[in-house]
Amino acid sequence: MQWWCSASGKPWTWEPQFYPGVWLLAAILAVTFHRLSQRGRAMGESRLAFWGGWTAVGLVWQVLDWPLGPLAAGYLASAHAVQFVVLALLAPPLLLLAARRPLAAGLPARGAARGVVQFVTQPLIAGVLFNLVAIATHVPVVVDTLMPTQVGAFVIDVAWLVGGLILWWPIVVPEPVRPWFSVPVRMLYLFLSTLVHTGIAMVMLVRDFPMYGIYELAPPWSAWSPLEDQHLAGGVMELAGAVVIFGIITVMFFRWSGGSSGEVPPSAPPRD
Repeated sequence: MQWWCSASGKPWTWEPQFYPGVWLLAAILAVTFHRLSQRGRAMGESRLAFWGGWTAVGLVWQVLDWPLGPLAAGYLASAHAVQFVVLALLAPPLLLLAARRPLAAGLPARGAARGVVQFVTQPLIAGVLFNLVAIATHVPVVVDTLMPTQVGAFVIDVAWLVGGLILWWPIVVPEPVRPWFSVPVRMLYLFLSTLVHTGIAMVMLVRDFPMYGIYELAPPWSAWSPLEDQHLAGGVMELAGAVVIFGIITVMFFRWSGGSSGEVPPSAPPRD
């Protein structure tokens, strides 16, 4: 039994596999989110945000566990792309939306912890960090070196989730306060900060040969070739990523144009 999904080089079977590390991470995420979301509900967060956060917890678990986890680790680049979209672009904003009030209230007024959070979540720093993670985890030599090992695959998966939380924090969580970071600036920030992953997707789409040896040399799993799978991966990153990013930008725009800044109001009774 493996503790985390990694490329095995063995022919694929539909025999279920169990990954204790994935279940442990999912449990830690669920417990942490439960505590924060309960405080968020008490502070006035909506039920919709609450269930959106739990949906994100479930999605993180599903994309890391069997069958998508091992498929992404050593068989299909397209499955790996689905993991990226969920872990970096979809789950983080849903988690933060449900926990933004307690996260903002729990941030110390001063001290080292606040200094670290304030620095890391500066929009320029957050955008750069997210793009560095996206680039580093899609470089062929990095992917081919890390994915065959459980620790390496774990590092990539967790880096995407942490990078996504950093990317979305300045947009969702109202602390540290930045008066200049208005809704239009947030929309521009989100658009510019996700251009690099769009570029990576375009490279996957236009390359005439497989980029990753781990998927090119994987035991055959499907009817499509490694190159077709890579093109599909690029399409997933491009189209699914665009749906998430531009969908959220659209919501932000209409809320802003309708007179709602999207800021977290003072604590209020829970809303249904």
